[in-house]
Amino acid sequence: MELELIQQSEPRRRRLASWLRNRFTRRLEYDGPLWRAGSAGLLLFGSTAITTAALGMPTGFGTAVDIGAFVLANAFALLVVSQLLAIILSLLHVPVPRLFAGFLLYVGFECYYILSYSDFELWNSIICAAIYTVIGAIAGVLIGWFSRSRLRIIGGSFLAVVLIIGSFIWLLEPLSSRDVAASAFADAEDADTSALIDADNPGQPGNYDYSFFTYGSGSDKQRQAYGEKADLISNSVDASDYIKHWYWMKEMFWGFDEKNLPLNGRVWMPEGEGPFPLVLMVHGNHLMEDFSDAGYDYLGQLLASRGFIAISVDENFLNYSTWSGIPDNDFKVRAWLLLKHIQQIQSFSEMPNSAFYNRVDFTNVALLGHSRGGQAVAMAADWDTWFAKDQTLDSFKNNEVQIQTVIALAPTDKSIDSTTAKLTDVNYLTLQGARDGDVNDFYGDRQYIRTSFTADSGYRKASVYLSEANHSRFNTEWGTMDERPPGGLFLSQRGMMKAEEQQQVAKVYVAAFLETTLHHQTDYVPLLQDYRTGMQWLPDSTAYVTRYEDSSFDMIARFDEDHNKTTLPKGGRLEADNLKSWDELDVKDRDHNNKGTVGAQMEWLDDSSYTLSLAKPFSLLSAAQGNQVLAFSMANMVSQLDPANQESSPQIEITLNAEDGESMSLPLAKYMPVQQPFQTTYTIIPWLEKSIKGGKYKHATESVFQTYRLPLADFVQVNTNEDISISSITFRFIGGPGKIMLDDIGISQ
Repeated sequence: MELELIQQSEPRRRRLASWLRNRFTRRLEYDGPLWRAGSAGLLLFGSTAITTAALGMPTGFGTAVDIGAFVLANAFALLVVSQLLAIILSLLHVPVPRLFAGFLLYVGFECYYILSYSDFELWNSIICAAIYTVIGAIAGVLIGWFSRSRLRIIGGSFLAVVLIIGSFIWLLEPLSSRDVAASAFADAEDADTSALIDADNPGQPGNYDYSFFTYGSGSDKQRQAYGEKADLISNSVDASDYIKHWYWMKEMFWGFDEKNLPLNGRVWMPEGEGPFPLVLMVHGNHLMEDFSDAGYDYLGQLLASRGFIAISVDENFLNYSTWSGIPDNDFKVRAWLLLKHIQQIQSFSEMPNSAFYNRVDFTNVALLGHSRGGQAVAMAADWDTWFAKDQTLDSFKNNEVQIQTVIALAPTDKSIDSTTAKLTDVNYLTLQGARDGDVNDFYGDRQYIRTSFTADSGYRKASVYLSEANHSRFNTEWGTMDERPPGGLFLSQRGMMKAEEQQQVAKVYVAAFLETTLHHQTDYVPLLQDYRTGMQWLPDSTAYVTRYEDSSFDMIARFDEDHNKTTLPKGGRLEADNLKSWDELDVKDRDHNNKGTVGAQMEWLDDSSYTLSLAKPFSLLSAAQGNQVLAFSMANMVSQLDPANQESSPQIEITLNAEDGESMSLPLAKYMPVQQPFQTTYTIIPWLEKSIKGGKYKHATESVFQTYRLPLADFVQVNTNEDISISSITFRFIGGPGKIMLDDIGISQ
């Protein structure tokens, strides 16, 4: 009986094996030449997709190696998976081109996974992956058809013409954002009554020759300039009190852990005896394997030629890596390392054989940072908030080092240990782009708000907001995109400033601010107060909004003392006439988070006014003779009105009212036009704008304050009396509708 069963089962096994072989050999029976061409198109598109992923996930072995490894591994996986899927479809007798279907499913899932990993969310990833995959399949089929058709020449020519015309339309699509910038610049030119500055261009090299050298640990595994070719050997520092986890892959890559962090720097040293002011520059968070510290060479060279010792600090080992993550507590360590670099330079300055010997003015130090580095420099200047108990920072406790100036390029402003940096009697400058796809809120404005001065101490602060600047172009090594591929490929760059233009703005403002605050020149103060005075040096490919205040500012109203809209902090009262609404409200950023200050917000439909009645009147003639100005900051919030009214520009008059009833009015447009809010389009696909990256780009505008400065002498010229006592100030809104927010109203030099 058992023998009979065995004899019966053997034919079944043979029949099954024969059937399996038959299904295997017929797995490609429907994959004709056109479908094979479609599979080739999918292989090409899949390889392109994985190439973008490789560019966003560097290993440190070089771009060519990364792309080659990713493409080969992906092609192998694609062929294996597609064959398996073709076999399964053949076993199920599904009458479709099975290998082509395998290619289609694999590439579709591959693209979905890459996009999902880039924070595209579920449906965005599915839709974009499906569109991309179908285009790849159709392209392959069409190429296959044209190659076999008698019309291949005509067809190929047709495809080429379509691609050329499509690219032409893509590149020359109406550049709405650039048009906004150009028109805003034209308006500024027309309204400009201030003279251009009669001084040399601060963005051009100065009169100093300089030398370049590096200092480093001497054992850097990745860069010889900090390793065996370092000109000066520096110490390593132990950051284990702050970093508790250092991933083993990071140690394998760099050759050190958190207990032996190197102090590496690129130095531009002016020739001459000195001592020279010291400027430390530090990058932000970028891909660890794509080194960032050489990205500010253009600033280092410029500053050294103008008599500053400029150093670009290496903190690449604190940056993010796809393979080894980012160290914990990196924000704090970035600031701490800057302080350790200053101590290392102090040590070098005491060595007779060192290039730093007796050439550094440690009472005249500036810190410049970009992105997370922009937050780190503020934290380092406010070092005792986080490092007061650090016994290794004695030179700062003894006031041997005086950080006079902080400059932040598109900084972050994250709360660290439940607190943020507050600068007192430190000069502060921040630059930010409205097209920033990384730090897309104006966080530097928060630090500007938190920077305060002792009266008449000589310190100042300024901010510059650029309609067409992005995040990465402040660093020459970060490329043009604000997100790593593939996400960065979806960010629009149409109308954006060229990288060299954005860096020119940085050079002009950074050099001008340092000349003012460290070399104590006064030539460039007008530029900080009004960007139009330096338009001969600045590119006209962007619109500007700027803010300024110095220690001479005598406050009338800041609105932070309470939320009582009828009182002034020094006494006096606030009154409105015919306003639709008015209140003292928290100032919000692009994502509607509080910036840490309060402003007076008002909306009107027709002629109306807002009056500040002063508790203590002031002499107009005395103020005019003292070269004083009425200063205030104002944000245009017209974007919050009904869309039909968002193109309107507020017409405003400033009126000084005397105790005897006389009044003097001047139009604000005589001094500076009210800038329209910058409308930012972040993505190349409109429907991605509100959903990609958790809705990060869903708000097209951010209300940013512009400082207006009206010389009080101009009001004297309007007045027929010799002197009068001013008891109130009125903002008159002519016509409507309109909506603004006021802040920082006062008298300044």
